[in-house]
Amino acid sequence: MKTINQWLKLPQFKCSLLLIFFFVFFNQSAFADLVNSMYQLQGNVTSICQPLAIIFLIVAGWQKAMGNAQLFILALIGTVVMFAAPQLVNFISSAFRF
Repeated sequence: MKTINQWLKLPQFKCSLLLIFFFVFFNQSAFADLVNSMYQLQGNVTSICQPLAIIFLIVAGWQKAMGNAQLFILALIGTVVMFAAPQLVNFISSAFRF
């Protein structure tokens, strides 16, 4: 009897008992909706990327006016990527639709 009482006092036993309790009483299955999450992602990308693309276009023009060709090219590439981001997200989300 003494060994059972010692075993019951172990913190590992208490943690495993608590874990079993949560698994038994809170066993709702998870729900993941890929289509709605892709639409939400596309909306977020569109709302974030268009203002950033305009800012990149302003930076590109400013760098060209200052004579810095390297940053002009990088800002121009960033502008193209930002304006194309919604179409890229739409392409990727259409690849996962069934």
